[in-house]
Amino acid sequence: MFNYILVCLLVGAGSLWLPAQAQNALSGRVIHKENNEAVVGATIFVPELRVGATTDANGAYRLARLPVGTFTVQVSFVSHKTVVQQLAINGDVTYNVTMENAVNSLEEVIVSGSATKTIIKESPIPIAALSRIQWLQSPSTNLIDAVSKLPGMSQISTGVGLSKPIIRGLGFNRVITMHDGIRQEDNQWGEEHSIQVDEYSIDRYEIIRGAGSLMYGSDGLGGVMAILSPRPVEEGKIIGRVLTNYQSNNNLLGVSAQVAGNQNGFVWLAQVSRKDAKNYRNPVDGRVYSSNFQEPLNVNGFVGLNKKWGYTRLYFLRSFQKFNIITGTRDELGRFTKAVALNDTTEGNVTVSDAELNGRMINPSNSQTLTNFKLALNNYVQLGEASASLNLSYAQNRRLEYGNVFAPGVPDLFLFLQTWYYDGRYNFSTRRNWEVTLGTNGMFQTLGNRGAQTLYPNYTLFDNGIFLFSKKSYERLKLSGGIRYDIRALDIDKLYIDSEGRFQSLPVPGAIVRFPGFEKTYRNLSASAGGVYTLTPHLMVRVNASRGFRAPAVPELSSNGEHAGTFRYEIGNLNAKPEVAYQGDIGATYESPSLYVDISLFQNTIRNYTYSERVNTVTGADSIINGVPAFRYAQGNARLQGIEATLTYNPASARWFSITQSYSSVYARNLSAAEPGARYLPFMPAPRWISQVKLTKDRWQNRLRNVYASLDVEVYQRQDRVLLAYNTETPTPGYVLVNAGIGGDITGNNRQTLFSLYLTATNLGDVAYQNHQSRLKYLDENLQTGRRGVYSMGRNFSVKLLIPFSASTVVNSR
Repeated sequence: MFNYILVCLLVGAGSLWLPAQAQNALSGRVIHKENNEAVVGATIFVPELRVGATTDANGAYRLARLPVGTFTVQVSFVSHKTVVQQLAINGDVTYNVTMENAVNSLEEVIVSGSATKTIIKESPIPIAALSRIQWLQSPSTNLIDAVSKLPGMSQISTGVGLSKPIIRGLGFNRVITMHDGIRQEDNQWGEEHSIQVDEYSIDRYEIIRGAGSLMYGSDGLGGVMAILSPRPVEEGKIIGRVLTNYQSNNNLLGVSAQVAGNQNGFVWLAQVSRKDAKNYRNPVDGRVYSSNFQEPLNVNGFVGLNKKWGYTRLYFLRSFQKFNIITGTRDELGRFTKAVALNDTTEGNVTVSDAELNGRMINPSNSQTLTNFKLALNNYVQLGEASASLNLSYAQNRRLEYGNVFAPGVPDLFLFLQTWYYDGRYNFSTRRNWEVTLGTNGMFQTLGNRGAQTLYPNYTLFDNGIFLFSKKSYERLKLSGGIRYDIRALDIDKLYIDSEGRFQSLPVPGAIVRFPGFEKTYRNLSASAGGVYTLTPHLMVRVNASRGFRAPAVPELSSNGEHAGTFRYEIGNLNAKPEVAYQGDIGATYESPSLYVDISLFQNTIRNYTYSERVNTVTGADSIINGVPAFRYAQGNARLQGIEATLTYNPASARWFSITQSYSSVYARNLSAAEPGARYLPFMPAPRWISQVKLTKDRWQNRLRNVYASLDVEVYQRQDRVLLAYNTETPTPGYVLVNAGIGGDITGNNRQTLFSLYLTATNLGDVAYQNHQSRLKYLDENLQTGRRGVYSMGRNFSVKLLIPFSASTVVNSR
């Protein structure tokens, strides 16, 4: 670990001796088109350099210490049309911008994850983005919940604290999560395994729907979710904010403090946060026992240099999360129960007290504790009109799962995961409108079992991919595509069973070999090609075809034990083959001064699709091992088809009013099904309609800015395309949720924001419902009501208060 940190620091320090260049800067003023007044708080961002600035009370901005070259400059402001311009930087450049109201509020058009920059409307692969402003205006209990309403997105949830991202019906190891250009690895194969990144630290989400594996690595058959931290602040400033969040349903209390600065190109950011929630409630179950969670202390930030040659930044992250595990067990009166030790050898259930239902304590016999540490070094160097980047990281993930009433606080499972990740790219200079990137990325990963039990064996993994990606621009046609070759070497250790029938990763006395070990290397080719054609000034059409690949995950191959976090026995499939996906996308976008329409249709055919199904006895009943149902990993050919559509009407004569309608659906078939009940794939999202009416006003009197009020209606249709075979799933009724929000900025005499307030309400009708992708749906039946499982959260009110602060420092521009 020490050697790794030393190498990172030497790479960053070495970049200080690159040849110096003349001072280059970009400055200007941003005004409103309708009245020529200054735009206060507009964002100017250069995605290639990950630098930006915010306009002051006079609408002025300045970016210093820029390298010579041609860069993309994006100017955005809430409820206004984003301006994107290519600018040649050499010396002191002035760029003034006039902004006009737009049909799309704060449409983030530059995708600036670890890939090259892309304008959304010029990408043949559908892309969605969620800005921090949009996140503030909506309630969320975790970072996946925040993006689950975007087109094509959903979540598999275990209560309100644990969620997995699902893109077009695919999740787990088929979705890649990138955090500041680094692949996030935290045992994402598990249904109850959340992504361990602080929700309050995120500045922006970017969702690539479809074949995202080309530049990000294998596994991205469903897509890529990129999470970005705040960019460095402008030269000579110290900027910070304090954010507090309260939610009424589960009495969630969240607080976050962030401060960042930039002195002569030395940039830094530090943030601390915590979150604490009680058990949530709904009209059917009341308080749901064991749904509470804590994030006692999260710390993250970066230090680095912004210089004329580029930048180097050292990111650090430490997240700490505790979740109780919802079992759903109840007594004959429908009251929740919990498992306890009645004596030294007997386990039993007792009714949960009111104090426990309304408490915040974590149960040491039925919970999980997650700690994630990550250190990452991001480097970017401008080489004339070309550029190069190198990202390196080390991550350590500790997952402890507790489920033994006779040994509270002693983890049954303790998964110790270490990941070394690398990503290097060379972006050739643009020639004749050709943009070409050559790169390689991959990881070295080890997992060790340190708990009392073993779910699957220890392993080591090496992964590498080489890719070539290019874009070609014509006057009305934008073409993009590339090719990638991946190799993954997997070495799984032996698994033993001891004299008490428990699985062990080491040969303890009396143990016998249960799993002989496994070693294999997977190789495959991925490719993507597509284009966007401008038919008229208002209408564009796009098409894309791709081939992706995913090697089997270790749990899919070697699981053979009880998973404490899911209350089920999991059986792997040693003969599992790699998944290979062939996906096609077609779509169109229409944009006029008053109307925005976007539609995407896709088909994804996957060979050797891996899924879990219940194991039945010869009589058709559930197979029970050690008191929990048994599940096995199976494979078959699959086809997923779907549509995503968005329509927004924002009349040019009444920019304060807009109405948006979106629709998403996925139709998934198991092409290898041997019986009618097995023809559908499990855990597919129900078709969904979301309607929103929104009122906005830039300025209201002298003290209010960026005021908004919104009303949303979410309609989830009945999901009856389910995996009925082996009692795996049941149909889910449809339901309707109504949400509302209001908020804005309160300013002082100098027009600077004093604080921002965001009030939201979800499920105003306090509807009792179960989302089809909720794992709680299949818990035990409530004998008092006859309802099976646990229902989702009821009515909830959320308050977010954001207090910014800033200061200037002495600047030496030399």
